[in-house]
Amino acid sequence: MISWNKTKVLVGDFETTVYTGQEFTEVWASAVVEIGSEDVEVFHSIDETFDYLNSLNKDVIIYYHNLKFDGEFWLYYLAKKLNYKQAFSGEIDKPETIKMLKKREMPSKSFTYAISDRGQWYKILIKTGKHTIEIRDSLKLLPFSVKQIGESFKTKHKKLEMEYKGKRYAGCAITDEEKEYIKNDVLVVKEALEFMFEQGHDSLTIGACCLTEYKRIIGKRFFRCYVPRFN
Repeated sequence: MISWNKTKVLVGDFETTVYTGQEFTEVWASAVVEIGSEDVEVFHSIDETFDYLNSLNKDVIIYYHNLKFDGEFWLYYLAKKLNYKQAFSGEIDKPETIKMLKKREMPSKSFTYAISDRGQWYKILIKTGKHTIEIRDSLKLLPFSVKQIGESFKTKHKKLEMEYKGKRYAGCAITDEEKEYIKNDVLVVKEALEFMFEQGHDSLTIGACCLTEYKRIIGKRFFRCYVPRFN
């Protein structure tokens, strides 16, 4: 469950380079919006995004729609650019002994992640000092495309179209059209998440939310009696 009085909850999105002859892929545009707000911050790189999240001086939860994509950029940035260390106990040459540290055990400038053996990405947790940045996968709560979310939830904002291919790079100028495109992407997901949160559904996955709702409908006493293995 999200501790709403102690945590800033945001939605983020990356746009990455796609052009003929490129030798590597990087984030050239990034957007962040806070739940409950429509003020979207647009950045020119993952560096600017991290600096912004860190500057909030508060625990942060930020949702990306399809963390399997955006998360790869975050892990590479943390490990290679910032030189943050993986927070785990055990010996690398003995995989069976490795265990990710819990939030309270993590040292500063370290990170952990939850990725299943089937390649399902759930979250990345970053310890920056006194605070943490938790990156979650909104696709686990809203298992639809951004376009489908806008249509199904009848959000005020809708998915726009943009030409992805073009010579862009971190720090390049971002046109007004490009800004509107990435802003709408985060605003659509934000609106849908707000609806979920209003219903009390802020668990990590839609499955966990369904279980919570089922317990609410049949009653906790009945649930404990007939489904004891979940307690």
